[in-house]
Amino acid sequence: MNNNKGLYIIIVEWLMLIIGMILHFNYHVGKIFYGIDIVRPGADGTISVMSYVLKNVFYHLPMIFILLLLYINNSKFRLAMFVVSIIYSFYHLTHLLKEINSAEFNWAQFPLLTIVLIISLCLNKSSWDYYKLALERD
Repeated sequence: MNNNKGLYIIIVEWLMLIIGMILHFNYHVGKIFYGIDIVRPGADGTISVMSYVLKNVFYHLPMIFILLLLYINNSKFRLAMFVVSIIYSFYHLTHLLKEINSAEFNWAQFPLLTIVLIISLCLNKSSWDYYKLALERD
C-alpha cells in the first residue's frame, strides 16, 4: 500500500463509519413512519448530555480525524489513529452484541451494525498498514 492510497482508504473507511452511524440513528427514528411510538418511557423533551457526547464521538470526532490525517504525517500520530480505530471497533462490536441480545431484535439494524463492524475492522487493518509505512520511512 503506498502512502497516498493508504490515506485515502482510511478516509473513506472513516466516512463509511459516519454514514453507518447516521443510518443507525435514522433506522431508530424511521419507525415513526409506521405509527410506532418511539418516545422513551419517562421522556420529558430534554436531550441528555450523553446524546451530545455520542454525537461528538461518532459524528464529529471522525471528521476531525479525517482533517488531521490530511495534515499530520508522522508515525506517532498514525499509531494514535490505529489505537483510536481499535477503540471504535470495540464499541461497534459491543453495540452489535447488545442489538443481538435486545428483546426488540431489529432485522434492519443487525445487517447495518454488522457491516459497520466489518468496516471498522478494515479500518484497523488499514490504519496498522499506514502506521507500518511510516515506520519503514523513518
